[in-house]
Amino acid sequence: MFLFMKKIITHRKINKKIDTLDHLIATLDIKDGVFYHCVENAAVLYSEIKLVKKDGKTRLINAPQKKLKIIQRLLLDKVFSGIKLLPCVYGFSSSTSVVANAKVHSKSDHLLNLDLQNFFPSVHMERVKGLYADIGLGNIAAVLCRLTTLEHQLPQGAPTSPFLASLALTNLDHRLYSLARKNNLFYTRYFDDLSFSGGKRVTVIEKDILRIIVEEGYKTKKSKRALYEKGETKEINGICALKGKLFLKNTDEILGYINDLATYGLERLQTANPIKECQSLKGKIAFLKQVDPVRSLELENAFLKIKW
Repeated sequence: MFLFMKKIITHRKINKKIDTLDHLIATLDIKDGVFYHCVENAAVLYSEIKLVKKDGKTRLINAPQKKLKIIQRLLLDKVFSGIKLLPCVYGFSSSTSVVANAKVHSKSDHLLNLDLQNFFPSVHMERVKGLYADIGLGNIAAVLCRLTTLEHQLPQGAPTSPFLASLALTNLDHRLYSLARKNNLFYTRYFDDLSFSGGKRVTVIEKDILRIIVEEGYKTKKSKRALYEKGETKEINGICALKGKLFLKNTDEILGYINDLATYGLERLQTANPIKECQSLKGKIAFLKQVDPVRSLELENAFLKIKW
C-alpha cells in the first residue's frame, strides 16, 4: 500500500459552476439520452487493442467507443480546459511539445531521465474522485469517475486519461520542481518521462528524487533510467541533443530512403501503400522541421523529386 504525502498544492478550480448533472449536460451540449447511456454502460463501452512496442512487448489499449469518446473529448474541451498544469509539465499544447521539452535540457552538461511505472494504472479511481472534488466538481465526481475510469483506474486509450494523470501528479511535480530549483537544475515532465538536467548535482540528488517519487505513491522503471555526462550526446524522448543543438538520429536513414525513391522510383517503396507512405514521410519531415530546420530543408528538397 502506498503512503501519500500530505497535499502541498491546491489545483485551480474550473472556471464555471457545474454542480449538477443537468449543468454538466448543458455544458457539454449533449443529448440527455446519450449522456445517461454512457454513464450507465461505461464499463462495457471500451474495446481492447493490443499494440506491439518497439521492444516486441505488447501494450494493452482500452479504446472508448465513439459516443463515450465524444463525451470524454467534450470534458477536456469544455470542462477541464481552464485548468492549467504547472509550467514544468509538457505534452498538452504546441508550446509544451516534445520538442519544447527537449530544448529545456539541450544546453545542460548532465541529464538524468526517469520513467514512471504504470503511469495510468497508478492513478486509482479514489484519487481521480479526489481530483474532481479539488477542482470544484465534487457533487458530480462519482458520475465523472464512471465516464473517465475503467476497472477503478485510468484507462490507457481514453482522451481524458493523460490530462487526469498529469493533474494527479501535481504534488509530485511541485516537489520535484522545487528540489531541482534549490539545486540549480532544470526539471520537466513529458507525460510519464521525467528529466533533470544541469550540473553534477543531478547525480547527487537522484536518491532524493526517487524518495519523493515513492512518497507520492509511484515507482520508476529501472530499465528506462538514463544518465548522460558532460560531452555526451543526450536523448530526451527520442530527440538527441549535443552542445545545445537538437537533431534526430535517424535523419540520414530517412534521407537515404527518400533519395532512393527519387532516383529509382516507387519500386523502392518499403510498403505496399504509396499514398500512406507519402503522408508518413511528410509527417516525418514536418516533425524534423521543428527539431532541426536546416536538415529538414535537405529532406524536403529531396522529397519534391519523388514521382508519386
